[in-house]
Amino acid sequence: MNIKKLMYFSIGPLGGAFLSLITVPFVAWFFSVEDVGRLTMLQVILSLSVALFSLAMHQAYVREYHEVTDKPLLFKICIIPGFIFLSLTCLVILLLPFSISKLLFGIESQYLTFLLVISIFCSLFINFFSHVVRMEERGLAFSLTQIIPKLLLILFIGTIPLMRLNAEFITLMHMSSLSILITFFVFCWVTRDTWIKSLNSSFDYSLLKKTILFSFPLVVGGISYWALTTIDRFFIRSISGFEELGVFSLAVTIAGSVAVISTIFTNIWHPILYRWVKDGVDLVKLQKIVDFMMLLIAFIWSFLGVFSFLLPYFFPTDYASIEYLLLPCATVPLFYMFSQVTGVGIGVTRKSTLSMSASIIALLVNCALNMLLVPLKGAAGAALATLLSFFTFFMIRTEASAFIWHGFPRHKLYLLLVLYILATIVFVLTKGTIQYFFVVWLSLISLTCFLYRVRVAELLSIFKSFIKRYSKT
Repeated sequence: MNIKKLMYFSIGPLGGAFLSLITVPFVAWFFSVEDVGRLTMLQVILSLSVALFSLAMHQAYVREYHEVTDKPLLFKICIIPGFIFLSLTCLVILLLPFSISKLLFGIESQYLTFLLVISIFCSLFINFFSHVVRMEERGLAFSLTQIIPKLLLILFIGTIPLMRLNAEFITLMHMSSLSILITFFVFCWVTRDTWIKSLNSSFDYSLLKKTILFSFPLVVGGISYWALTTIDRFFIRSISGFEELGVFSLAVTIAGSVAVISTIFTNIWHPILYRWVKDGVDLVKLQKIVDFMMLLIAFIWSFLGVFSFLLPYFFPTDYASIEYLLLPCATVPLFYMFSQVTGVGIGVTRKSTLSMSASIIALLVNCALNMLLVPLKGAAGAALATLLSFFTFFMIRTEASAFIWHGFPRHKLYLLLVLYILATIVFVLTKGTIQYFFVVWLSLISLTCFLYRVRVAELLSIFKSFIKRYSKT
């Protein structure tokens, strides 16, 4: 993948992260904390729907893309099972004697349920469309899938004072649903060559069986991973209510801007990895990526630890606790990104059941810790439960990959991560009140650079060469 394509793929996550940082203050200032909590429940259900009703067939699409000649046929085979499953489920939901909107949002409304169903259908197709343009290495089109919904939502929210709209949840629901619907139609057009050709493709049951066998374990793993990343919100809602859920959700949303790096890396990493698998994996090169990744994660972790005190200045006083909630929430995308490299053997060997096992075990750890910590510490307890459970997820994937494929030195890696986790636990439990605690973060990044000094020297050499090359032009 050349620099131009890399830049195109980066536009979406970077732009999406920037737009999220604009959207969050908008929502926090215009709407109540409770409505922010309800918006979180909407986002949680949409992410669950994609994880469940896609049947993980989008991952099978990515895995088999370079192996199958007829790409439209592969798209058709991967999307049909989930579409049928979702259609049947939505029919049942609309016929239920009780209100789904009351259960999720605390508001009795069949209209809200209808908007939710439309949003789920569109989100499912957008998910598959994004993987089509991703595997075609159409970086700019892929980036639009990240930017358009958030940009539209910001524009819609900006009309609230102009049109004198009521700042209530039904308004948020209208805006969110409309932004998703417009995005869906845009990507129907962008991917028209693939899905139109797929309509005339003859069905291949052997390919269907192959993709299902690969994706089925990932369905359980995907749902478990969804629960792993969202179960804390259900505990907070049931124990502490929508108000504290809104504060926690704001911290998670801001932490999502950190996920931009994880998103960029993952979108680039998988196509490159499976091309390596086809041509032969260079283990030395893979070890370098692991080392550089550790340096990157340490830098981000320390940076957030040092500067998190600035956050409360950008939000109403009701959100002051995000200063110490952000850091543990931000470790979720960091651990996930790292596991994509250290757990590479799982994808290479097609042992997808191990990914499922990692998600399930981490989920059980998360539930146990939430039951223990949320009643005692509220949102802070939920944040720590998520931190520790994702470290468990990371370790299982890493050790499983080393066992079934190729191992690599991991002692320095685990030492540093444990030190960072201990520092974060102290930071959260003391609510960031320890004076000069930033020295801890600076010490940890210094230790990381010392232990990986060879890689730091390589990075400095690359940077110097880059500067010399472009200073001459």
